[in-house]
Amino acid sequence: MKRTPLIFSVLLILTALLPGCRERIVYTGAGDWLLLADDPDDGNVGYNAHYLYVDADFSDDALEFKVQTYAPIPDAYDDVILTIYFDTDQDASTGLSTSTPGWGAEAIPNDIGADFMMLAGAEFAKGDRINEDEIYAWDGNANGWSETPVGSVQDPYRPANTDSVKGTISLDILGNPTGQIDVVAILLCDPDGEAYYDHIPDQNEGHATIDLESGGVVQPSSQEAGVAVDGGSVRRVSLITGKELIEEAR
Repeated sequence: MKRTPLIFSVLLILTALLPGCRERIVYTGAGDWLLLADDPDDGNVGYNAHYLYVDADFSDDALEFKVQTYAPIPDAYDDVILTIYFDTDQDASTGLSTSTPGWGAEAIPNDIGADFMMLAGAEFAKGDRINEDEIYAWDGNANGWSETPVGSVQDPYRPANTDSVKGTISLDILGNPTGQIDVVAILLCDPDGEAYYDHIPDQNEGHATIDLESGGVVQPSSQEAGVAVDGGSVRRVSLITGKELIEEAR
């Protein structure tokens, strides 16, 4: 009689009962999550980002992301935007980066050169929902994201009064990369109309790497050394243009 499945099941149950785990243990197998970044409690917003995960099953030609927050989000449909930035060539000199002129720091993804961006949620301009659940490619000639989205977010998940939001992107939209890609997330927390942009990893604290070939991830080194606290923002900046939304006509 084989005891391995029974032993593994017992270990899973014991792990779930241990205090403080809150999904931080990474298992192997379809449907589980790999931890990309552990973000500090910035405190400005109760539901700011805590953990950034990617679905461990890379064989379905898609990447599903989840951000778990420190507290439940009362109205995630209107008050939260999850953006994931992808550096598919691992070259910070291409794509949106800290050297891109005219972009607010709130919308720049740390130290990578983002070639694609997934926006799960919706921005607001003049009372209308815009840029909702869209995926954009970087247009170097225009110094901005593509005027026309290159795809749509699959299975966006942002119910009320839960502590997680999710979004999925097809690998074919990213050009079917086979090696490593660098990622950074920005979670816009917008309680009562007060915008707060939470970088994951924290602002200016590096990026995580997804290794599609090995099926693993590499967390930023700052996760071990401790990170600074995101400064937040007092203005509402478009994650699509990097400018204040009051200027937006899109």
